[in-house]
Amino acid sequence: MIELPTRTPAETLLLTLRHGVTELNRDKRVSGQTLDVPLLPEGVRQAEEARDRFAGTPLDVVISSPLARAIQTAEIVTGFPRNAMEIDPMATERSFGRMEGLTRAEVESRLPEVRYLQIGHVGYSLNPPDGEPFPALHDRTRRFLQRLLERHRGRGILVSSHQTFLQQLHGVLRGLDPFEALHDDILNLELNVFHLNPQGQLVSHRREQLALGAVQYPSF
Repeated sequence: MIELPTRTPAETLLLTLRHGVTELNRDKRVSGQTLDVPLLPEGVRQAEEARDRFAGTPLDVVISSPLARAIQTAEIVTGFPRNAMEIDPMATERSFGRMEGLTRAEVESRLPEVRYLQIGHVGYSLNPPDGEPFPALHDRTRRFLQRLLERHRGRGILVSSHQTFLQQLHGVLRGLDPFEALHDDILNLELNVFHLNPQGQLVSHRREQLALGAVQYPSF
């Protein structure tokens, strides 16, 4: 069981969870919205490891991206079946447009107009053709959070989603701009716990890695 912060009935606990590893993560190919791949067997094992650590953690609501990898992860880790979750398209991965399914080398060869912001070992595409720029994604996560608090303020909520969506959601919660938010990478099966006051402002934040082998699949 994950030890959660003590809260008053008017306060909210928002937990976020990145899905397990897929073939796109393994092969270092851009994922996005159109390639709806399931977890690899290794991703299922990661989620099962996470389930063992998460078991008994109290939740009121599970919200998932509509993509299979996020739903499958949430089902395994939380025990909520799909029909008991809220499937929210606003929580889906960033749209990478014509980059989806390509490696970085293929992007640089086929789409030379794409510019990258390099932060450590991760290259973040700034202008994916027909895709979603970071300021637009940041705005989507802000609207998602506003709606979530309108519906579920004062409850324990888990959101199962994807790296770039969660980076921006965490940035909104922490008062960061779209590019500051990119400095916190999120591994597969990483759990973040946000304690929010009655006004939805951040009281505390911590992160836990629920699948220790996730470090084998770094972001790229």
